Amino acid sequence: MGETSTSAGHIGPSTDAAAMVSGNQRSIFIAQRWIWTSLAALLGSSQLLLWRFLDTAPGWAYVLGALIVGGLCFFTVKITKDSRDIALTTLLTCFLVALGLLVLSGEGRFFYANVDWQVRFAVLRDMGINPWPFIYTARPEPDLLRAPIGMFLVPALVFKALGPRAADIALLLQNTTLVALLLALGSQLFINQRSRLIGLAIFILFSGMDAIGDLLMQGMLTGHMEDWAEIQYSSTITLLFWVPQHAIAGWVGAVSYMLWREGRVPLAPWLALLPMTALWSPLGLMGAMPFVALAGLRTLIARSLRSCDVLAPAGSLLLCLPSLIYLGTASDDVASIFSRSPSSNGCFSNPSKRFLISSLWRSPGNRRDSDRTACGWPLPG
Repeated sequence: MGETSTSAGHIGPSTDAAAMVSGNQRSIFIAQRWIWTSLAALLGSSQLLLWRFLDTAPGWAYVLGALIVGGLCFFTVKITKDSRDIALTTLLTCFLVALGLLVLSGEGRFFYANVDWQVRFAVLRDMGINPWPFIYTARPEPDLLRAPIGMFLVPALVFKALGPRAADIALLLQNTTLVALLLALGSQLFINQRSRLIGLAIFILFSGMDAIGDLLMQGMLTGHMEDWAEIQYSSTITLLFWVPQHAIAGWVGAVSYMLWREGRVPLAPWLALLPMTALWSPLGLMGAMPFVALAGLRTLIARSLRSCDVLAPAGSLLLCLPSLIYLGTASDDVASIFSRSPSSNGCFSNPSKRFLISSLWRSPGNRRDSDRTACGWPLPG
């Protein structure tokens, strides 16, 4: 997937962007730190959009949040210096691969979308057609949408401005961009183009052997082959097709850890990204925690912990605190997706407790009905 930045066989630290001429071919290279900065900006902006979705923050809070996001981006640019350049051809290849996979998964509504997307398209439509914040009034007690909605915030704004078709395309382009950035970072784990192509093939085809297990255990190919052993270890394509928000959040942690382990990125930038992924998938964040603990332990043993390794994640955690509270609201009342009871496995659960998330910023006289309730939306996967 492209070429690395080389000069006389030596791999050197990057500049902001470099152009090199090799024979008759001109290659443009992009510093890896701009990839990390783009991820921080995209994931950080979703935190501010959640505040607008809940309409609980005063104007000064948005200014403070924007300063934190800008500071994290500036900090990432400054600290991530000794990284290998990424060829523009690599980045474009990653974008095309991600676009092709996501189009085939049903995003953009060009092809069939699996059953999980029935819920997600409904969430996107509700967030697009209703003014923010909004409540559901189908039941006696009003319900507020509570879910990992980071993936839907930008497309919902596009829905409001340009309509549903534009929102579908915005969702596709947003997820394509994030997956492409992660693939581009992952490509730096390989030393040459051949190894990258092999890695990409494994990424796409991994777990195809489940078909054999399904045939042996079930006697036929079933609709979901990966649970033939009564435990599911989903392939990367399954994750991308069925639960892209969980995949993106999990891959942020996985790719970041592997690059840190190889010495390609400092500890601070990838730790700062992790709290932002919770609004996309708390499951992805939880899966990254053992690797965070291992990285922290190794850093302490090596006595290489710097103040920035603490301050950057702390600033990110401060930015994400409202979203973490939002995701944890009335969690004991969220219906289990494994329950077979129709009354407990609907799109909503009736909260027995009213948690006033607006108490962080709003005064009692300014609260709206949408601030007074919270409910769970058990998304599949």
